[in-house]
Amino acid sequence: MNEIPHPQINRIESYPTVAATAKAAAEYISAFINENPSAAITFATGETMKPVLQFLGEAVRNRRVSLGHIVARHLDEYWPCQPTEKHSFVKYLRERAWSLGVNRKNIHEINGAAEDPEAEAARYETLLLDRPSDLAILGIGPWDSGTQTGGHIGFNESGTPFDCGTHLARLHESTKRRDRKERGQSTPDCAITQGIANILAAREIILVAYGENKGMALGHAFYDFVSTEWPASALRKVGERVTIFLDEAAANAIGQIEEHLVDVVV
Repeated sequence: MNEIPHPQINRIESYPTVAATAKAAAEYISAFINENPSAAITFATGETMKPVLQFLGEAVRNRRVSLGHIVARHLDEYWPCQPTEKHSFVKYLRERAWSLGVNRKNIHEINGAAEDPEAEAARYETLLLDRPSDLAILGIGPWDSGTQTGGHIGFNESGTPFDCGTHLARLHESTKRRDRKERGQSTPDCAITQGIANILAAREIILVAYGENKGMALGHAFYDFVSTEWPASALRKVGERVTIFLDEAAANAIGQIEEHLVDVVV
């Protein structure tokens, strides 16, 4: 493991492989739960989280951690989207996270099938305001060379205000293109997502990223100006509560971005 110093982020750790990175993140989550057994935790989804949840599942099966008392939330869900649809994040988490022993009464899902998405966002916002997450687990949107943008957290795309709560988001064209063409998913145009304000309210935040494109997005977010252009740059506002886990490819890309940017905004 190598540590990358940053003037605003508490800790950035890089590991040689995706597996090593995911394992380190899972160990962090396990340790956090062991210290806070009834913690409220926001779970992210996507390809990045698959190995993290696999290692977390291994820890559960080996009785190194129990998820039996946590309060479980998730970061976002497509809308409209039934929980039986292939691309549903509710489906994803039921199969990969809630199945690890989470008590059903402590699971709070975003209803992507709600007839009124604004009302559903307001319901979830109330839940988060009543009790902010103790731990928010994040991935990050990759750099898109065509639009020269990236770095969304949840479905908070470029331009989302940092003080935004849970809301119905219209997905960026690059996000839809990645879903539909690269992943073969028939995803809709919108999603209900925790807002950046909800993420920043968490007591602790971790972000996991693999690969060059994710590293480039993080490089801009962490070494360019703090701006809604780079949603993940908001993490620098609460950097003392943020830990980043990267593989070597992502870390190298961050280093290249840092070299090309003259100033780090402090």
